[in-house]
Amino acid sequence: AVAAGISPSMLQSSCWRHLFREVWVHADAPETRQLRFAAVRQLLTPYAVCNLRTAAWLYGIDVRRIDDLDVHVGYPEGKRQRARPGIVVCQETLAPDDVRVIDGVALTSATRTTFDCLRFLRGAEGLVVADAMTHAELTSVDEIASYFGARRRLRNLRIGQRLVPLIEPKTESAMETRMRWRMVSGGLPPPEAQIEVYDGRGGFVGRLDSGYREQKTAVEYDGALHWEQRRHDDRRRAALRALGWDVLVFSAADVYSPDDVIARAVRHSLQRHHPR
Repeated sequence: AVAAGISPSMLQSSCWRHLFREVWVHADAPETRQLRFAAVRQLLTPYAVCNLRTAAWLYGIDVRRIDDLDVHVGYPEGKRQRARPGIVVCQETLAPDDVRVIDGVALTSATRTTFDCLRFLRGAEGLVVADAMTHAELTSVDEIASYFGARRRLRNLRIGQRLVPLIEPKTESAMETRMRWRMVSGGLPPPEAQIEVYDGRGGFVGRLDSGYREQKTAVEYDGALHWEQRRHDDRRRAALRALGWDVLVFSAADVYSPDDVIARAVRHSLQRHHPR
């Protein structure tokens, strides 16, 4: 940037997009796979293998958090190096089968990437990656389960293994995963994802983010940014309520609330439909 006559203060303007620590791209540059790999190459050290959220991002899965602009890497056996600014090293030895090389960049395989995220990312975040990777058909629940079953004496192995039954490839967004996590961690059974609802004549009424079919409780995330989409959602939800569904709609504030807002509301709905 300095060589091109661009000062550090200029990089803070809206003309530039921050991809990694010390790596920017012009705001008009389209988001492409080639751009992602070019950005990572600016920071990689010899023998580094991108892993965790960085690897998922390179596979086209947008799960990076805005507060995490480091490149996450591991190393093959005998090639470990220390972390440096912009590089976070996960001290796990990688077997040759765990590594793929795409466009000159080494990264963990899709299954290994998901395996590591389930072990090391906290709360719902490992499931966010697992849902997205399986939804994109980059790996499968069976492959992930088999990978866990073949591993011994690795950090957080049991933590990640307990999450495997909760992976839902039908999930279509990270916020849907986080919403489902709030229900399950609040003591509720995992909801069914992407439920299709039909009326008495077999006409399609709508598809739900998630819910409990028997109790007719729908659980939806409201991320609509456009008025037209919101109006469509309102009409769909009105039709569902006319068929006896209890439609609960939650926002990002509910998902990130420290209180058990979602689990309490869903539990109340389930109990109203099936009181003890």
